[in-house]
Amino acid sequence: MHFNRNRFLLLSVIIFEVVNTVNADKYDEETKIDLQFNNTRRKRSVGQENENTTEVNEELNSTEECIGIKEYCNLSREEYVSMLNNYIYPQTYEWVLIATHTMVFVTGLVGNAFVCLAVYRNHSMRTVTNYFIVNLAVADFMVILFCLPATVLWDVTETWFLGDALCKILLYFQSVSVTVSVLTLTFISVDRWYAICFPLKFKSTTNRAKTAMLIIWAVSLIFNSPELIVLTTEKSVPLRFELEYLVQCVATWSPNSDLVWHIIKVVFIYTLPLLLMTVAYHQIVKVLWRSEKIPGLAETIKLAPAEQTQLRSRRKAAKMLVAVVIMFAVCYFPVHLLSVLRYTLDMEQNDVITCLALISHVLCYANSAINPLIYNFMSGKFRREFRRAFCCTTSRDLENFTTLSRITTSKKKSSEPMSFEKKPQGRNVCTTSFIRNSYKE
Repeated sequence: MHFNRNRFLLLSVIIFEVVNTVNADKYDEETKIDLQFNNTRRKRSVGQENENTTEVNEELNSTEECIGIKEYCNLSREEYVSMLNNYIYPQTYEWVLIATHTMVFVTGLVGNAFVCLAVYRNHSMRTVTNYFIVNLAVADFMVILFCLPATVLWDVTETWFLGDALCKILLYFQSVSVTVSVLTLTFISVDRWYAICFPLKFKSTTNRAKTAMLIIWAVSLIFNSPELIVLTTEKSVPLRFELEYLVQCVATWSPNSDLVWHIIKVVFIYTLPLLLMTVAYHQIVKVLWRSEKIPGLAETIKLAPAEQTQLRSRRKAAKMLVAVVIMFAVCYFPVHLLSVLRYTLDMEQNDVITCLALISHVLCYANSAINPLIYNFMSGKFRREFRRAFCCTTSRDLENFTTLSRITTSKKKSSEPMSFEKKPQGRNVCTTSFIRNSYKE
């Protein structure tokens, strides 16, 4: 009896376990079906909510992600491209930006070309300082010609359309040109400092100037060479289709490396050169405006008329170079300030920062265009050569005409002016034939 009871209990336990196992298997199967159904339904809802859904488009024969606002997921490729074109199309303030850059482009190209032409045509202007000015003009001319259009297109459309190779080359060359400009201004200040403050200890020659220019370009090319390696193109925003929109030209190194690189550039390509130029021109101004004595001579010796002319000429040149340095400092201060603040304060991109960045870009290019205007307003020789460039004259003819005019005005013995100073009515002064005929009269 006891044995039968045990058998009954054992049989009951076995039956109970079998029933539970069957129920568990059934529950697991139902759970799998329910989960599969729910997952399928969730993917559809996620697709409707525009989150990482993959759809196979038979016409495109490719897999595309629906990313962005919900309503854009139902757009065709043509509609999607049209939407992006409307987004990158210039707004009102961007048209103002384009117009401003266009003015800078024309002024910079023409002005810097005239600077090079003036020194080339007039042999008397081939001085050490003017060689450096030509080097500065060449750098400004090339950065305006090659880099300004690409930068405007990039700023307005928020897209780098020119590919990976030009991303490296153009931005690298822009950095090289800025470095050349800074080093050239620094060499000019040091050269003028030695020539004016230590005239008996230093002999400035054109050969030294040419060697210095080669060093400037070599140092600039080597210093900025890391940008050739790290610059590349990448999409800042993932798009639904494979399109070349919203592509950026960026550096691929780490944020810390990028911060260190920008600090190095701010220190060595802006701050230290400006400090050196400030000290140099401070000493130059002290010497040139200290008295009416020529630098390097005893203070008891009064200046002769020729020496007074030389002193006035040096003062004008110093004023012009100081103006160039001041404009460089003012124009490049905003872009360096934004770079420092962006990395140190972790500033977020907003409308104000975007506007300041666009203005800073305009100022950088405006600096390359404003230097010829400074030469024109503050240098009589450059002003005359600029006028000659607009006229159909040769340099030798106008030099003869200017020299003879000076001789005529300096003569006091003769009561009547020489015949070549008479300007007949109805004849164009700005012609080669007029100058030659006047000289023969």
